Amino acid sequence: MTVMVTGASGPVGHALVPLLARRDEVRAAIRDPAAAEPLRALGAKVTLGRLDEAEDLAEVLRGVFTLVHLVGGPDQPDDHALFDANHGSTVRAVAAAREAGVKRIVLVSVPAASPESAVPFLRAKGLAEEVVATSGLQYAVIRSAPAVGAGSLWFVAMVAGALQAPPIAWGSGRRSVAPVAVGDLAAAIAVADDLDGDLAGTWALEGPDIVTTDDVLAVLAGPGAAAEHLEGEAARSRLSILLGRQVSMHVIDALTAPGRADAPDAAERFGLSSTPFGEAVRAALASVATAGARRGR
Repeated sequence: MTVMVTGASGPVGHALVPLLARRDEVRAAIRDPAAAEPLRALGAKVTLGRLDEAEDLAEVLRGVFTLVHLVGGPDQPDDHALFDANHGSTVRAVAAAREAGVKRIVLVSVPAASPESAVPFLRAKGLAEEVVATSGLQYAVIRSAPAVGAGSLWFVAMVAGALQAPPIAWGSGRRSVAPVAVGDLAAAIAVADDLDGDLAGTWALEGPDIVTTDDVLAVLAGPGAAAEHLEGEAARSRLSILLGRQVSMHVIDALTAPGRADAPDAAERFGLSSTPFGEAVRAALASVATAGARRGR
């Protein structure tokens, strides 16, 4: 079968493409030309371009069985961009998939996504889920807990906070999360693509260890350091400084939103094991160090 991955240049896409390429032809749709060669090295056939129109996307979806839609996220400058990246992109993807004869779509979402949510990011994701569930296609929505992996926005923000003196926790520090290794999320998507028979449902994926934000900082910064807790505009301003670019309040909302499973267990449904949090963190930090060493050569 042939699989198309939109938004493949992110950490989930980089973990997913090699899994899919073991058995399928993989097409990757990306915007940044610099991301093309790394994805080709992982086994993908890369399509460059914005693909903002359903008709254009439909052309590259011809012959595809499964569309994996990874486009979106909270890191958008304003409400319009947030809804376009998360809801609008899904509307276009579904329209293109139907026109091209795609059979199945897999959407990565987040806990607490709902069309009725007062949080713009969660509302946009909830509307995207609704588009997929009513598409008439086979579908799997995977609501993922925060992902532990190099390049993951949640992980980057946690590490940036942990490196400060004192360490910074985004929010109260009491947020309960069960972070999932990015490789486990990729594995769930790969299984959802490969399952025989009709597929229709929403599942949640989380890691085996339930921790608070303060617990995460203790792992990343070492135990004993009292964290500084930042919320609202103070958190947005400090994180913007640490990341060297402006982030919106949507990012802070996502970093402090519910992080626990609220749907049937994806790991159980897809027959997957879960990576312990500490092991996932060590793997992510090792990946960051390796990438840094390569850039320094």
